[in-house]
Amino acid sequence: MKGQINVILALVLALIVALLAVANVEQVTIHYLVGETRLPLIIVILGSAVLGGLVVGMLGWVRLFSLRRQVKLLEREREEWTKNKAGNTDGESVSLEREG
Repeated sequence: MKGQINVILALVLALIVALLAVANVEQVTIHYLVGETRLPLIIVILGSAVLGGLVVGMLGWVRLFSLRRQVKLLEREREEWTKNKAGNTDGESVSLEREG
């Protein structure tokens, strides 16, 4: 259900960006650090939207890999803990310190 809501929200936002871009077709001057150029505003709006989506996607990708690495580390830690707990038959308590 959450995935469907995200898709619908993305489509609505894409439609808003498209309508905004179509309504603004006049030429504008873009000033860069080393120069300037004249482009239709529709290109600037769509380019900015695509660039923003790419930046957000890359940041999400980095976060995903970080969380996957953390999950693997915690799974290994849990396996060690269960092995130590199973191997401890004389009633001693097992303490496992996390490095962080």
